[in-house]
This record gives sequence, structure tokens and C-alpha cells, in this order.
Amino acid sequence: MNFTLKQEIKKQTPKRPFLGLLLVMVVLHLTGCSNIKPPNIDIPPMAPPPKMPKKVDVALVLGAGGSRALAHLGVLEVLEEEGIPIDLIVGCSAGSLMGALYADNPNAKQIKEKVINLKKDDLLDVSIKASMVAPVAVQGNALEHFVVKNLAAKNFEQLKIPLVAVATNVVNNHMVLLRSGPIAPAVHASSALPPVFAPVTLYNETLVDGGVIAPVPVQVARLYKPRLLIAVDISSPPSKDPIANAFDLVYRSLSISFYELSRLQTTKADIFIHPDLKGFGTFDDKYNQEMYEIGRKAARASIPGIKRALARRGIKCHRKRHATIRHDREKRDAALTPHREKGTIRG
Repeated sequence: MNFTLKQEIKKQTPKRPFLGLLLVMVVLHLTGCSNIKPPNIDIPPMAPPPKMPKKVDVALVLGAGGSRALAHLGVLEVLEEEGIPIDLIVGCSAGSLMGALYADNPNAKQIKEKVINLKKDDLLDVSIKASMVAPVAVQGNALEHFVVKNLAAKNFEQLKIPLVAVATNVVNNHMVLLRSGPIAPAVHASSALPPVFAPVTLYNETLVDGGVIAPVPVQVARLYKPRLLIAVDISSPPSKDPIANAFDLVYRSLSISFYELSRLQTTKADIFIHPDLKGFGTFDDKYNQEMYEIGRKAARASIPGIKRALARRGIKCHRKRHATIRHDREKRDAALTPHREKGTIRG
């Protein structure tokens, strides 16, 4: 990312992001609340028994991070181009959304056409009813409609790659693994970031964003005993601007906790990729292309280590896809300023 872009991001990033977000939501609430109805989905009273793979060579974990999930797409595209096999995807929050899109259709180029121009207004629908549950709340129906519209699969069992969406039971402080039944409400629950989203009631549980307990749920992927585990952490370092008020203090405290927990969980992977997304906010939708490019750059730097790890384990790569496109993008990537962190490799 060039210096001019970093200056622009810093200039447009609110000094008090949490207060700014609340003000935006209040304005939306007062000027026109959404009446979007939930999609017509047949949700069983209990989650159906999951059908998960018995053998997993490569598991991919996609962490939480809101709009920064565009970097996940860049990572997925490079892995696809290089023929890196993916037998399981574990996603948290925005990582569950990007994971669902890719698990349904493992073609990053086609997914990019759907999300590269996505704006937060496309997914955030403020509701008076939801605001009765939380002081400021998004009902999440727009997010579910987006999932239904853009996935061919309706249920987890229909996905081409097995997927686990991670949510948090806010009543008993338990991690919840959503891996069967309808996909859209599961992604909604995994992405229900408090206090922006109202909690989601699903399978008799009260669920919020999985990032509350496991922003990069490496431990979930470990349950399936993968021979190689790759984790992508899209968290960004907390701001170091002076704290001006109580809202700043709360937001900064949560940001520090989220960032440090993300780093701690990510390091337990065999290979972890941490794109340099400093300066990009959770709801920042002005730099989708740049975040996608940063994800590509981070993945490209990690490919040699990934291939060495695959070779040591006797795992074969698929035939490379989109070879001519890859060549053009490699030349474009080479012209970009190298990012600060090139991914760290263990094992």
C-alpha cells in the first residue's frame, strides 16, 4: 500500500471510531429504518447431525475482521492459482461469509465479481424491533438475503468444501460450531457483532459473533486433525491516538483484546498469514480493492513455505488454475510496495 493511500486512510478514519459508528447507526435509525423481512428459510428446531470429512489434509481458517475480509478473497485466489488443496474451511464472522462463498463455489475470480464493490449498506439493515433488544442494532436480514442470493447451496451438506461457522453463545460463554442445516442464518449468527447486530436465536441458543471468543478459531480446525493447518488473521493493530472519552476507552479496550486474542490463536496454526491491514476499519468499504490486493500479496509471500510444508507431508497440489491470469497478477503484485508482514511459517 503506497504512502498516499495510507495518508488518505488515516485522514478519513474517525478519531473516535466507536462513537462515530454509534452516531452513524443512530442517524440511520432516525432517517429510515429498514423493513427488510427475513428470507424464507426452513430452519429446523435443532441442528441436523453434521456430515464432516473423516480425512482432512489441509484445513483453512478465515478469521474475523469485518470489511477486511476482502483480504481473505485475495488469499483464497492465490491459493487457488497455486493449486493448494483445501479440504475444510473454518470461518469466524466475516470469515464465515467469505468461507461460505468459496465453499459453495471455489472460484475466487467469480466471487470477486460479487463482493469487490460491496458496501456496508448492502449488509447492515437497522431495525426498530432489533433496537428493542440492543441499544443500537442491525437485524441481519440483509446479510441473510445476500447469502441466499449468492450461494447455490442452501444447506451446509450441499457445499463443495466442508464449512464450519463459529459463533458464541452469549448466555453460557460457549463456542458454537454451526456446520449443518441452513447456511444463511449460521453466517448471520457467526457475524452478529455486538452491539451493532442484535443477538441471533438459532437452535434454542442466543448467539453473537464468533470473534467474541475465537476470532481466529484454529482450535476448531484442530478437532478434525488436519495434516496441515493454514490460518489467515485479518485483524489490524489498535489505534494509538489519544483517548478522548469513555467511548474511546471501551472501543480501544475491545480492540486490544480482539487483536491480541487473534494473534495468540493464529500462532497455533502450522502456517499463518497476517496481511498488513493497519489503518483499515471493520466497516471500511472504501478500499475493497486495496484490501484484496494486500491479501494476495501476503499469500504470495507465504506460498514457498506452504509448498514446502505440503511436500514434507506428502500432500500433492492440484493443477494450477488460471495460469495466464496468475502470470499477469504476479507482474502486478511485483509492482506493489511489499507489505510489512509476509506471513510466518511453523512446521
